Amino acid sequence: MPSSTVVRASTGGMSRPGLVGIFAAGRNGSTLLMRLLDGSPGLWIYPIELNYLRTFAPHSPRGTLKRAMWSCLSLLTGNHQAVRQRRIRRFHRWVGEQLDEMKATYLDKVVEPIEVRDNTSEDIRKRMQGTLAENLPSYLDGIRRNYDDRQLPSEPLLMFKSLEVVDLPRYERLFPEMKFVHIVRHPYTNYACLKRTDMVLKQKPFWDHGGEGDILRLQLESRWIPHAEFALQGLATDPARHHLVRYEDLCRSPQETVSRICTWLGVDPPVEPALQTVLGGKHLRTLPRMSSLKGVDTPAHVVPDMAAAYGYEDILTERERGLILLRTYALGRRLGYFGSEDAALLPNRWRLFAQWIPPDEWEYKNTRSKARLMGALIQRRLYLCRKLLLSNT
Repeated sequence: MPSSTVVRASTGGMSRPGLVGIFAAGRNGSTLLMRLLDGSPGLWIYPIELNYLRTFAPHSPRGTLKRAMWSCLSLLTGNHQAVRQRRIRRFHRWVGEQLDEMKATYLDKVVEPIEVRDNTSEDIRKRMQGTLAENLPSYLDGIRRNYDDRQLPSEPLLMFKSLEVVDLPRYERLFPEMKFVHIVRHPYTNYACLKRTDMVLKQKPFWDHGGEGDILRLQLESRWIPHAEFALQGLATDPARHHLVRYEDLCRSPQETVSRICTWLGVDPPVEPALQTVLGGKHLRTLPRMSSLKGVDTPAHVVPDMAAAYGYEDILTERERGLILLRTYALGRRLGYFGSEDAALLPNRWRLFAQWIPPDEWEYKNTRSKARLMGALIQRRLYLCRKLLLSNT
């Protein structure tokens, strides 16, 4: 078996621990994967979701404008130090929020308690005095040094998981030595899980996905499709930096899948590759609930088929299935999700658009504002018109 190794990236004569990111479109097993990898002696895995660029460098017109204004202000006034101190204060506030979330989610639930020093927060903040690229590994390494009580043969790789799939090109440019583990899921079941979580479990309307808009458009256009495109491109051009995992394979053969990732990274696999652990192999009394169905607790061991085991109802409508197939068929076939028989099921674009014209029960579900419902229905039909009638892709 491979022995634990550490990859170091050189920056201005300084070295920093190697980074590995697990990237996913949401509701497709990224949390499961990181917990199964957690016990590897060659890895330190940050236990909660980390949306780093979305927090500190949001890819939006407003975020770009704010960064440009602060940059211009520092150039005009020569007050670079004030801008730097503002960025550091922002990092420090974020550190406190992250540590609070980690404590509430895991530290109070681990079977093997972790002694946290009184100056943990201060120690981690002191490490974050650099640039955007320097602060991420500094933060993750600070967390490791304060929370990892294992005696390891060498410094582990620093791993985190994120849903920032739209920002993958920026991660690739900002961290040129970082490795990417991409986990994907069949687009039907991936969307069904998200829909069940938000619209059935959390009882949200279809247009209210955490402020990010239409749940269907978000999942297809901002998550699943760009992630699949980036992952396939990375595998084709730089397989040393990109590794692909299918959620279905992880559930069916967790030990084999975990071992294959560890071999690719050059680290030893965990002792319990089919058991979810956190913070360096620590067991939990109870796992945070990740199921998309009310009353179903998160099992510690991998369940090959959660839907079959717990009787999940198929909640996809015919027109949702048709749209998903049309938008994801080419990419899904390259990922092994669709075959030649599915090509015969591809719907006619005009006929599919006609099916979407009248609202259905799911679009009325959980509605609390008629005005917002009307606006969301119009926005969804405009999106469908662009994708089905005005575009060939």
